[in-house]
Amino acid sequence: MFKTIAAAACGCLLLSTLALGQANGHLQIHFMDVGQGDGAVLISPRGEVVLFDVGKDMKRKDCTKPVSYLDQLHITKIDYLFVSHYHFDHIGCIPDVLEQFPLQHEAYDRGQSYPGATYTAYVEAVKPHRTTAILGTSVELDKGSGHSVFITVKAVNGNGVSTSNENDLSLTALVGYDGFRAEIGGDLSGDNANQYADIETGVGPNVGHIDVYKVHHHCSSHSTNDAWLKDTTPTIGIISTGDNNAYGHPTADCLERLHQVGIKTYWTEHGNGAALEPEFDEVAGNVVVEVTPGASTFSVASGTQRLASYPITGGTSANAVATSAPSSPAASGATYAWSKNSNVYHHADCKYVQSISSQNLATGSNPPAGKTLHKNCPLH
Repeated sequence: MFKTIAAAACGCLLLSTLALGQANGHLQIHFMDVGQGDGAVLISPRGEVVLFDVGKDMKRKDCTKPVSYLDQLHITKIDYLFVSHYHFDHIGCIPDVLEQFPLQHEAYDRGQSYPGATYTAYVEAVKPHRTTAILGTSVELDKGSGHSVFITVKAVNGNGVSTSNENDLSLTALVGYDGFRAEIGGDLSGDNANQYADIETGVGPNVGHIDVYKVHHHCSSHSTNDAWLKDTTPTIGIISTGDNNAYGHPTADCLERLHQVGIKTYWTEHGNGAALEPEFDEVAGNVVVEVTPGASTFSVASGTQRLASYPITGGTSANAVATSAPSSPAASGATYAWSKNSNVYHHADCKYVQSISSQNLATGSNPPAGKTLHKNCPLH
């Protein structure tokens, strides 16, 4: 009965997303639009399924969207669960999801306890699978395939920083697949203000360079500090935010830090904070990152629309597929490149230049008047 209702409720899911079901031979990470909350599902090339949080929207307080989405992917069970922390918008829908898609193995969380009915319902839902994660806890998917997927805990309970703020205590997971790297870290904080503690600065060097950054804390002003971005140098960021949220997410200062280092961002909804900048930001709904075994690029899609492909720079793969490098302004002899719609310009070999559409791209040997040089422009 519920599956029929769920399928109807999620008719907005487009055909290519439906085709990205289990065991399609590629790594898939689906960053689900759950409203003002968080939820992602990883499907390994051989069909193992890992859930990272499933929150309940802070306004609608309904779990239909994530349950429907998982159902439309033809998922029948969850192999592993990673929980960042115990706030409603990160664990509120876990009981509903696991009732529909039974958990097979461990549910990793930060241990300890938390007050409230939401936490109690979560604990009841994951028994007897609940397992306290520690720094270095790791899961290997698709063992023996030659292209295993590794999920490793890089932060939990503040990583030695004394704090009682639940956001600061978030578990951070690093996904590794051949040379590809993605980080999913809940509401990890990067600010020593307003009862927050800076955890990001200490964790960044342990994470290292990543291709995909699930932007901490819905891109709040207390997340995504400069030190974190310098150490992790993400290629793209995924921002999970809900329309008309009460928190002003995503915030202008968080977005500015991302933009200053050339990070393209994909939002699940428009949110209720800063306006998007078309050169850098795109509202995409359910965002799907897909990686082919041994590939040198990864793709980003939303529904039937393939939004972009990016080079994998998170690590070196012994099985990397050789591909010809795209032409670039630097290859043509230009010194600088910029978008006609932006106030920022770049060195021609800055990797962000690849994201500028051809109709907006301009180049030259001299800096353009009235524009500011991209700070710490990441080079190829």
